[in-house]
Amino acid sequence: MKRLLALLLVLLALTACAQEPEQPSPDDYTLYFAANLGESAGGDAIRSDTLNVPDSAAMDTAELAETLVRALLREPEDGALRSPFPGGTALQKLSVARGRALVDLSEQYGKLSGIDLSIADACLTLTLTQLRGVYAVRITADGRELPYRETQLLTAADALLSSGEDVTRPINVMLYFLDAETGELRAQAQTLALYEGQTRVSAVLDALSRGPAGDDTLKPLLGSGATLVSSHTENGVCYVELTGVDAATRDAAVESLALSLLSLDGVDEAQILADGDAPLVMRSKPAEPPQTKE
Repeated sequence: MKRLLALLLVLLALTACAQEPEQPSPDDYTLYFAANLGESAGGDAIRSDTLNVPDSAAMDTAELAETLVRALLREPEDGALRSPFPGGTALQKLSVARGRALVDLSEQYGKLSGIDLSIADACLTLTLTQLRGVYAVRITADGRELPYRETQLLTAADALLSSGEDVTRPINVMLYFLDAETGELRAQAQTLALYEGQTRVSAVLDALSRGPAGDDTLKPLLGSGATLVSSHTENGVCYVELTGVDAATRDAAVESLALSLLSLDGVDEAQILADGDAPLVMRSKPAEPPQTKE
């Protein structure tokens, strides 16, 4: 009986180990391919696969991005996936600067148009914007921009062709964060996805709380505890009421929000009331806001 009980305990332990979910490796990255239409009728137009890149931590961002793009240009082994790129498409040049990946592909890529171009652009954009410090992608074919696009600078928001979220449109904004080196506010350009039912103010507040993209010298001033009570824009004036702003950084945090809101189209003045304090009124829209350092 004791031997049987011991055997059962061993079997239970083995079963528990087998059921433990496999932890993702820090060297695993997601590649986005077009879905094989025969395999996914009515499903998403884009599906993902996983690529393990050994010793990826030792690579700089451009080297890692090049590795992902070269893998993406190969035909996937999974039958449910297909390459969205014309045959013979090759990577000619890739660089990363100021949070943007600049990708130049061979002339074959320039043959794409319509939904085929949208899917190929999205696969590249989603693959590269997962990397730390890359929030936008510019894709050229043999050094030339493709004239069929509405915008040449692509973000993950542009690539949401089919998802469970109801994205209305992306918005461009200058977000202001604290420069840890100078102690001053410094701007970072970002493109935010605006979802159904979400206001521009709430999208900006969420982005400020998340923090900057790919710049360790910038620090967020608005924490996750900051809550939007109300907001509306009338005659170019954006009225905002907040609660839960950290008292130690309240003045700078409110100023960072005001400057960020003034970068939005149609906002000429920001009036922000935080935790019942006297409202901050800011009217001067920066003509040339300080940019994130290269």
